[in-house]
Amino acid sequence: MEQPRQGELSWRLSSHPVTLLTFISFRISSLLIYLFGGLFRLNFVLIFILTIILLAMDFYYLKNIAGRRLVGLRWWNEVDTSSGDSTWVFESAEGRGDSGNKTDSRFFWLALYVQPALWVGLAFLAVVKLNWEWLSIIGESRTPTRGGKEGEGREEEEEEEEEEEEDV
Repeated sequence: MEQPRQGELSWRLSSHPVTLLTFISFRISSLLIYLFGGLFRLNFVLIFILTIILLAMDFYYLKNIAGRRLVGLRWWNEVDTSSGDSTWVFESAEGRGDSGNKTDSRFFWLALYVQPALWVGLAFLAVVKLNWEWLSIIGESRTPTRGGKEGEGREEEEEEEEEEEEDV
């Protein structure tokens, strides 16, 4: 049997396997509750609440733990108390560019972009089936998933711009 190579999608190659598996579990759990909650005779309100709680936990874990440990990215909001202006601060680990674990990076970015795409697919399905109440869950799911994706994506863009400026 051939050993997996660095960069392949095998959690065994991860530098932080517990962080990676927890991150993937949070990303999947809200979708599973949404999809299969009805099979367990859960009512709509309970499915709604569980989905939103799991999405909030996913957002917290993405922002504060997985982003930092898997790809070396952090971001937060600072408010100037005198003017009330809000500023987003993005930070990446020094020298982490290509030296980080490629498997962690691939899993992270794949999960970051696939989950919102799945929610869009479920929204399309809800519209086709005219399940407007289920569409409300999907509407609420957009906030944390979009916030996490935009925050980490914005940080990646700023990091690339800084690298381009250093090359000049």
